[in-house]
Amino acid sequence: MTCLRGFLPIVVLKALADSPKSGYTLMKHIHERVGVKPSSGSIYPLLDHLKTQGIITSKTRGRSTEYAITRDGKAHLSAIEQKRDECLTKILESMKMLSTITGENMAFPIGMVTALKSGTLPFKEINPEWEHVRETLFTMLQNNTLAKNAPRVKSILRETHRKLKTL
Repeated sequence: MTCLRGFLPIVVLKALADSPKSGYTLMKHIHERVGVKPSSGSIYPLLDHLKTQGIITSKTRGRSTEYAITRDGKAHLSAIEQKRDECLTKILESMKMLSTITGENMAFPIGMVTALKSGTLPFKEINPEWEHVRETLFTMLQNNTLAKNAPRVKSILRETHRKLKTL
């Protein structure tokens, strides 16, 4: 769950802003959207904490408890989204400047950040597969094994690209 660490409260609030959900439904929703399923040991204490803060409420329905975002929770989420937009704007400006300075083509990362800024999760239809590929390549880069394996990686990517073009 490392990619969720620190972001789980925001992900939960965004999910509850769509509609009320039980803890189990929240875990499923997050798994479908992010590709990582939070544990019940992380989701339920968080829900209790958010409830104590007045950001969410809960209602017992039979054997299940349904959680909903409050007016204060919506205001909190709106403030977070405003900060997110400010950060993404600064990132876009920095990427454009970096592209100008280095001469590197930053069209793909700029497109990704632009999509995020507009509220679109790039490649959500193919998560978690896209995330696994991305994480594997970044891990190889960090472990200094990408250069050594570059010919094989390029071959795999060429084959994948060839197959995708047939769709």
